[in-house]
Amino acid sequence: MKDSNKVVSLAERLDSSARKPVRLAAAVVALRDKARELLQEQVKQLFGKVDDSLFSMAERAHGQEEQDGLFQALRLLRVERRHIVERFAANIDAAFQVCSPEREKEEAFASDNLSLVHNDDLEQLVAADTMVANAKRDCAELITELCLRLDTLYSVKIYDKNNPLGPDAICDAFVEAVRPLDIHIRARLTLLKKFEQGVMSQLKDFYEHCNQLLVERGVLPSLREQRRVARQQRNAPRSGGATGAGAGPVQSGSTAPTQGGGPVSAGHFPPGLLPATAGIAPMPSSDLLTYLGELQGSAHSFQPADEAQPLNVGELLQQRLVQANQAASLAKVDSDIIKLVEMLFSFILEDRNLADPIKTLLARLQLPLLKVAIADKSFFSKGGHPARKLLNELADAATGWQAGENFESDPLYREISQVVDRVLSEFDQDVNIFSLLLESFRQFIARERKRAEMLERRVVDEADGRAKTQAARARVAAVMDALVAERELPQVVQDWLHKVWNNVLFLTCVKEGTESEAWSRDVRTARDLVWSVLAPMPDSRQQLLGLLPTLQERLREGVEAVSLNPFEARTLFSGLKEVYRERFALAKQLTEERERQVREQVAQEMREAAENTSESDVQQAPEIPQEAVSVPQMEELEQVVAEAEVAAPEAEQGEAQLPESDPHWQMTYRLAQGSWFELKRSDDEQFRCRLAAVIRDIDQFIFVNRNGAKVAEFSRLELAYALRGAQLMPLDDGMLFERALQSVIGNVRKKRSEQR
Repeated sequence: MKDSNKVVSLAERLDSSARKPVRLAAAVVALRDKARELLQEQVKQLFGKVDDSLFSMAERAHGQEEQDGLFQALRLLRVERRHIVERFAANIDAAFQVCSPEREKEEAFASDNLSLVHNDDLEQLVAADTMVANAKRDCAELITELCLRLDTLYSVKIYDKNNPLGPDAICDAFVEAVRPLDIHIRARLTLLKKFEQGVMSQLKDFYEHCNQLLVERGVLPSLREQRRVARQQRNAPRSGGATGAGAGPVQSGSTAPTQGGGPVSAGHFPPGLLPATAGIAPMPSSDLLTYLGELQGSAHSFQPADEAQPLNVGELLQQRLVQANQAASLAKVDSDIIKLVEMLFSFILEDRNLADPIKTLLARLQLPLLKVAIADKSFFSKGGHPARKLLNELADAATGWQAGENFESDPLYREISQVVDRVLSEFDQDVNIFSLLLESFRQFIARERKRAEMLERRVVDEADGRAKTQAARARVAAVMDALVAERELPQVVQDWLHKVWNNVLFLTCVKEGTESEAWSRDVRTARDLVWSVLAPMPDSRQQLLGLLPTLQERLREGVEAVSLNPFEARTLFSGLKEVYRERFALAKQLTEERERQVREQVAQEMREAAENTSESDVQQAPEIPQEAVSVPQMEELEQVVAEAEVAAPEAEQGEAQLPESDPHWQMTYRLAQGSWFELKRSDDEQFRCRLAAVIRDIDQFIFVNRNGAKVAEFSRLELAYALRGAQLMPLDDGMLFERALQSVIGNVRKKRSEQR
């Protein structure tokens, strides 16, 4: 773990160690030394348990990389354990150099707890804050006594925040001690877990010992008895009928909360939600969940039905406490979670993927999800949490939804509304309700999508059919042009090509494609037909004799494939037979002529030989000139087909061609099928659509609405221009909750860097 991945910042608490040390009272020095000794011993003992856990985890690791990381962490911890203990002890000493808290939790929240980027950081934050919150809950009374006693020994006010032996200080001292270690995240979390089990969960005895040490030195020896009497008086029935925690003021002189840190009656403390620095122990998470449950039950009273706004939970808690004439503070981890959830919903309600009515529905889930996060601190790092999955599923289903005039009666809107209503009415602390609702909603969406897919399939098939037809015609025309261009062919051969073989190639291209053997065979047949009437004679006579039986059979199959009229078929075969008869007759005539010329040449040579026997004077018999013939080879025909496939759609574009380097042109090759877009036809007409299919044959893009109906189609060039002019804008991909969490964490980290 690098330095930038700190879980908790100790700047406020340990920064004083770099200044001139504060002179400590003798009782404080004794307490510091004893506390350091006790805590140091407990930290030393936890490393053996860490060794065992890491070794066991490494043996069960899922991959080699994880196993290597765990073994490396195990070795590093064995080497560094003494240094870790020393740093921990030094941090405990430094915490006793107490300075007064300067700011409220707002800045601490922004600068410390959310300085995160990845789930690894978030898991560490949750682990640290959870163990601190648990210790504060279990040891609230003892921590308060220690604060009050130390307050008499320091020149600055000692609060929960700056208590040198508070759970925050002890946890932060350990986190800071192990921060320099570059170890696997699972090893770091295991180390924190063992620290919680071996140190933080054992703090009750530790605080008893610390308080007793101060009592022995005369520091508020009767404090516990005084506080016990104050509680009895505070909880006694009042004349006037009201009893309980909210019935009357705190007795004069009492500055401590009730056992466990729950809300206390307003008296010495002003009513409402107080900062953690006010000296009142934070309320347990169970009490906070009770308050949030009450707010959830009355959410309709403060959440407008037609407006999507995140709730200010702190303000609502403040109002509720003031009404009850009670005072309370929040644990740091709970306060941070409230702010984090509020920021998450601020992002969700600004997401342009969702229509406003859907945002209004989802906004009502803020309190239930906040309760989940308070009760289960792994909520933010556990991607498979059912509450997160339900929110993601609702948002994903509504991505392409648009609000019509009577949107309340739309099936999807009604279903999402029912899901939200059930969460609000049925969720208390059992998260199984989210799993049940998720399964039910998925079944509904499956039925909806099945109907939409049927219409979408028809739309795509129709477009695909048109595209294949268009592409097939272009490719067949390219083959025919290559075979016929600048060649004088007999009329019957032209009839064969245009009346029969044009259709044969078209059918084969549509059914089998240009990569098939059938396509190659039919193209070769057309080529052989052209060659057969252009081949030079008599030199090609033998080759033609060998070709004709096969050619005739293939031509007959083609006639049957296109169901040609029998009379017309006989006419074509007869005409072709006549062409071949003429060519063979020509071959015979040319052969006889050649033989005659040879005989005459031989006679001439014999006469000349009698006169002059010189071999150098012998003349060769003249050759009958052959007409050159050029028929495209199969490779050439394949090339013209490929070029027709690329060039055909672009020939219809009215826009200027974009360069290959244009980012919007390149984007058209990266668009994923199923992605959602916002299409703007005009200022008054804009809607959402999904890329249903890319018709590769003609580079055509088909867009449909959420019901599967076609709403737009673009060629590649048209699409590039639409993207370039913001006529078509991609909507964000990814699950809503994860995008919100990433955005919030990124924004907080950016604010922190700007403040430095």
